[in-house]
Amino acid sequence: MISAGTTEKGDVLVKIENSEKREIIVNSKLERLYGKAIRATVEEMTEGIDAKITVEDFGALDWVLRARLEAAIRKYGGEKE
Repeated sequence: MISAGTTEKGDVLVKIENSEKREIIVNSKLERLYGKAIRATVEEMTEGIDAKITVEDFGALDWVLRARLEAAIRKYGGEKE
């Protein structure tokens, strides 16, 4: 399992684990307001990666989420060309 980010306020923790099927789990206190947007960003950036992707949001802005996802994807070895 690899991870990127922290549990600090305004950040997001992204974890990617090996899995036979694609699974995306989003946990956020603001899921009612931003859950769809968070999921859409995760789906877009992790397209083609078969893994368990867990996102723990602590009020991160979209650009922070994208940066953490990119870092996790690179660590995982699924960097897009």
